[in-house]
Amino acid sequence: MTHALSKGEQPIIPSFWSLIAAFVVALVLFAASSHALRLIDQQLGSSAIYKLIIKGETLLLDASTLDILNHQLRDFSEENQLTLAISMQEWTEQQLQDLFMLSEQGIESYLDWYYSMPGSYLRLFYALKGDLPEQLEKQFHQLVFVNSGFALALENLGQDYTLAFQERLVEEQKQQLLELQAKLHKSFANRQVAVDESAAVFTLNLDHVLAPEITLPATDLIRWQQSAGISAAVGGGMLVLPAARAMTSRIMQTTVMRSATRITLQYVARLTPRLAAAMAASGTATAVASPTGPGALVAGATTLILFVASDWALLKAEEALYRDEKAAGLEEGLNAWKVDLAKGLQQKTQPLFTARQAYLKERLNQPYIEAGVEQRFYLFPEKPLEN
Repeated sequence: MTHALSKGEQPIIPSFWSLIAAFVVALVLFAASSHALRLIDQQLGSSAIYKLIIKGETLLLDASTLDILNHQLRDFSEENQLTLAISMQEWTEQQLQDLFMLSEQGIESYLDWYYSMPGSYLRLFYALKGDLPEQLEKQFHQLVFVNSGFALALENLGQDYTLAFQERLVEEQKQQLLELQAKLHKSFANRQVAVDESAAVFTLNLDHVLAPEITLPATDLIRWQQSAGISAAVGGGMLVLPAARAMTSRIMQTTVMRSATRITLQYVARLTPRLAAAMAASGTATAVASPTGPGALVAGATTLILFVASDWALLKAEEALYRDEKAAGLEEGLNAWKVDLAKGLQQKTQPLFTARQAYLKERLNQPYIEAGVEQRFYLFPEKPLEN
């Protein structure tokens, strides 16, 4: 039986503040129930025993000790990436250092030729022909890059680098994992809980992860080769590196090399009238000693000797003034190329390095997955192992 509102009565409507109070009460009840469930879950988790297999030995750990282990494994993953990056960078720099030492020796050979009498007269000959820059470039390439062995070593670097990088990376990572295995065993052997081994409910086999050599899956290698533009025709992949010929042209355009060419051309301009005068003087001396006989030969030879001696003195003066500056300029150009080459190698290998680090996380996660724990208890919850 309903009660009809009498005339003048108003319906009861909940006030704004009563609604807010009801909402707060509901929120508090929800938070309390969630907290209670979390405490129950933590209590169940804290009572679990974990059987840790490491270095062939079984260690029994409780949940709090397992948290410490997980923290150390996560730290190792981050430190491993940084340590490997530094180590591989140093290794790459050493490869390039060995390579460019050959070109540095070649520079000395080029400057020895440049400031020799045969080299000087060849330069004068090329300048008179009008192809001095082209001929200097050929001579530079031959002495600095070909005869020194640099060009061949550069080609071999492109063919062997990716395979050598992989082998070095695997060996470095394998050594770090073995050291981690020994460190963890030593650290947690004295932190076992005093319970019967049969009480363990989860088994984490770290030996399966840390002991064997980690080999990157073939699919990751293929993705790396595709992303880095690497040819798979040679071994683990061949890098296309800038040829020594291209670098020769680049160095010949530097200020120090153009200045050297300009000095030679200016000398040729001054040489022409002096050469004509020397020829005239030689003709006059020969005429004085005419008609024939040893006198003509002596006069001509004396003029030639004086001419060559004068040129030799000028050449040595030029060498004293410019050789060190020219050597420094050439080394600066080579160092700039070495820096560019190092950046290029790093860009090419970065996808492989990234893939290996991601795979390491998957491997470290594997014992937790095999143990049957929930994904929220994984070492890296965001990185489950892919089948």
